Amino acid sequence: MNPPSPGDWQRASPFAIVFFAGNIVRITARVLIPLIATVPLVRDNPGILAVLLPLLWAALLLVPVAATVQWACFRFRIAEDRLLIHKGFLKKSALDLPYERVQGINVRRSPVDRLFELVTVALDTSGTIQAEGKLPSIRTDVAHHLQRSVTALRPGLGGPDADQGGSGGLDAGLDAAATHRGHILLRLGPADMVRIGLANRNFIFVAALVGVLGDLLQPGDLMDPVVEAVEAGVDSAASALTGLGALARVGLAAALIASVAGVALLLMITSAFLRHHNFTLLHDGRRFRSHAGLLTQREVVVEGPKIQQLTVSQDLVLRWFRRYRVRALPAGALLSPEQSQAVAIEVPDVLDVPLLDGRLAEDLRALLFAREARGIPVLPRSKGFKRVSPYYIRALALRYCLSCRPPSSDSSCFWRGPGCLSPAYSYDPLLVGRIDCRPCGLAAWQRWRRQGYVHDSDGLSSRSGFIGSEVKAFLMRKAQSATVKQSPLQRRRDLATLQVQLACGKITVPYLDHRAACALRDYILYKVESSSRRWH
Repeated sequence: MNPPSPGDWQRASPFAIVFFAGNIVRITARVLIPLIATVPLVRDNPGILAVLLPLLWAALLLVPVAATVQWACFRFRIAEDRLLIHKGFLKKSALDLPYERVQGINVRRSPVDRLFELVTVALDTSGTIQAEGKLPSIRTDVAHHLQRSVTALRPGLGGPDADQGGSGGLDAGLDAAATHRGHILLRLGPADMVRIGLANRNFIFVAALVGVLGDLLQPGDLMDPVVEAVEAGVDSAASALTGLGALARVGLAAALIASVAGVALLLMITSAFLRHHNFTLLHDGRRFRSHAGLLTQREVVVEGPKIQQLTVSQDLVLRWFRRYRVRALPAGALLSPEQSQAVAIEVPDVLDVPLLDGRLAEDLRALLFAREARGIPVLPRSKGFKRVSPYYIRALALRYCLSCRPPSSDSSCFWRGPGCLSPAYSYDPLLVGRIDCRPCGLAAWQRWRRQGYVHDSDGLSSRSGFIGSEVKAFLMRKAQSATVKQSPLQRRRDLATLQVQLACGKITVPYLDHRAACALRDYILYKVESSSRRWH
């Protein structure tokens, strides 16, 4: 049987079932996670468990079935000037995507894809909340044909190897691509992978997951043999420790903690190698292209004009290394609270640079904003940021005290001034003690110290943070709306909060002088209305 021509309706590889299964899992996550969380609460009620556990098993078993049905109903056709996609079983949908709307071609290859010469391609468009035109696990020759078709109408959008044929084209080195399509801005090595791993905070979520699983693994579960083996080992270790001296027990406990910490660090560094191995960032004058990955290779192409916001962040570890992380958010990269309910939506890929120095961060700002916003800094420790009103400390401290105090307490903080860090003690009749709100005041003061903003005639930067710092910079002409809000406390002090809505999210500058906030809002709206340039 002859393979279909590129212009015929085609079907993705059977390995795309894994992709559809992942989408289904994201859709059902909001239902399954609360049900799983209720298992420890109702494990003593056999009647509820008899209904709940079959529902969970049925949901898990239906995932591969539904994914197979979705794969069978997924068809696509690569025309001369557009990409056509038909999908859906009960609810059928059709996508007609002209190549002229395409602003980026993102490529991802898993180990299975590379083994069977497959590739996942996503066409990114402007002004959409989700990534359109995603073709999972298609043949590399079909992907090359799609890249050539798009590049014919939008030159420069093809991947670095779009002009190469054969299955190995997508694995070509980036050095040749840099010579013809731009220059390399950044390449990360093994030492950088270690720094990224040390700055990773995902181990917190891993620890929380282990805690939840430990709560679920109670007697009567299928994991009873494993739990009993762990308990036997703990009992043996406890009996061995009782025969040791106090100093030996402390040393053994310290060694155990160090071993656990070492394993956690090793896992984080390994994760950094898997995700960011051989990370390379290129720029060709208009577009930014990043390539990274050890097992799953990922390539992201984003047009500079489509980027709405530049975010530069630095935590304690990155500050020690004198490095930063940069994220360039395109239109639709973030979801609003209402849109986040639809977990099946796939947002566009974000240009994420996990590690770079301050000089390159400023160079990226200059490349993204071109001749605009030359006077706004993006580094958190840059001079020029204006601090907001000290009354912001009072509002934060009051919020922290109300959220941290026990529900039965009737405590409150009394302040002698906007910069006062010595809140009064208050007695709780039920706890028979005093609640000290000074830690809340110190935390509020730390937040206020890192809060700031700066703007010039074209752009605005907002700085925030608690332990680390984060700067969000954008061009005023790309704003979608600007709002000035006042709380009762702000009205008393003639203060206000400025909120600017972008196509990728919201930026807030709190506790400004009311007249200054209104003037800045009016100027932002003026820049939007008077600019003749596109925001994407």
